[in-house]
Amino acid sequence: MDVSASNYTDHYPIRQMTRSVALYSPGWPSGHVPNGIVTYVGSVAPALNALGVQTRVIAGFVAAEESPPAVNLGLERMPRTRKMLLRALRQYSSASPDGPSLGWSIAQGLEGKRYDLLEMEETFGAAWYTQQLVSVPVVVRLHGPWFLNATALGLPHDEAFHRRDLAERRCIADAVGLTAPSQDVLNQVRERYDLELPHAVVIPNPAPLIPEEKQWSLEGSDRKSILFVGRFDRHKGGDLIIEAFRQIANVRPDAQLIFVGPDRGLRDDAAKDYDLPSFLESRLPLEMRGRVHVMGPLPSDQIEMLRRKAYLTVVASRYENFPLALVEALSFGCPTVAANTGGIPEILLAGRTGLLFRAGDAAELAENVATLFANPDLAVTLGRQASADMAKRLSPAAVARSTLDYYQTLWDAPLLHRSSAWRKLYKATRFI
Repeated sequence: MDVSASNYTDHYPIRQMTRSVALYSPGWPSGHVPNGIVTYVGSVAPALNALGVQTRVIAGFVAAEESPPAVNLGLERMPRTRKMLLRALRQYSSASPDGPSLGWSIAQGLEGKRYDLLEMEETFGAAWYTQQLVSVPVVVRLHGPWFLNATALGLPHDEAFHRRDLAERRCIADAVGLTAPSQDVLNQVRERYDLELPHAVVIPNPAPLIPEEKQWSLEGSDRKSILFVGRFDRHKGGDLIIEAFRQIANVRPDAQLIFVGPDRGLRDDAAKDYDLPSFLESRLPLEMRGRVHVMGPLPSDQIEMLRRKAYLTVVASRYENFPLALVEALSFGCPTVAANTGGIPEILLAGRTGLLFRAGDAAELAENVATLFANPDLAVTLGRQASADMAKRLSPAAVARSTLDYYQTLWDAPLLHRSSAWRKLYKATRFI
């Protein structure tokens, strides 16, 4: 690992006992918060426990009290002097102002417990601030750098964008450990920030293990229906599936589209803003709109039922790192059409476990959907191979083993941490 001794002063302690790891999650518990990071933590934490690692979740908010419990963060519980210091840091920092707040909150959530390592996302560059305040290594996991997600959303590259982008660059560049769910996101980060990141590794997110009796089957599916699970926004391609459905519905008058997910709105290429109802009205005739079933956000058990019921699933995102919607569809053995972007072709093996289309190309998406409608045998074959492939390559046990192996390299190495004046001041104000 490339660590400059001039910036570091002492070693992380090496403990010859049961390891204890903290995992940050923006919400908790898994199943109650529709978020890919939450689902990742909810899967990898018990798998690490099974390997003898004690894990604890540090959550941005807790939606329900379930086992395992989580540390619920909250700035309102921060001592008064710390709040004053944090306000000063946010005011005079040139970085994204959300980074210090999140970083300090996570550091506070670690207090009073013994941990050997913390893993958290790169968002807002908060991990950099957390590392300044804690003496254990912080592993940054590239769940979704802002320069990729903001571009997929069509957001402007304004001052706020650049401040957050720079904060995330510093966080990534200085990370003691760095993991990425896909090779694509790691490559793009290296290129964007001109960083070698020799210590970084690719460890995919785990896929759910679905019993055969709960998987998709041709006999149990509605051969007219297409399932889309994702937000209505540019990022997830909610507009693309609707444009493609118009083409499909013209030749298949019985086709149905099931649209599951929140309505975040989008701005089209002509700079016109739409919510989902107005977009449907602008793109589809009245008769076709009656065949689009807008379900809104749904709990996971209802989405699972729809996965088995729909004939095929579409993932239309303009960019994805490691999309949960795709992994779940393949794990259930659903015939799937997905955009050839980001980490998607690392998950879906083209022509073997699903079909890929050019990202942003609604016409090619419609063609692939039509191919599966016309070839039920192909749909069955792709679905069976998809579920088998997910169980083999992305089982929680395999992912946890790779994760623990990487953690061990950090524990075994002479890793050094910063001598931080902020840490000393932070500790001194613990009760003030």
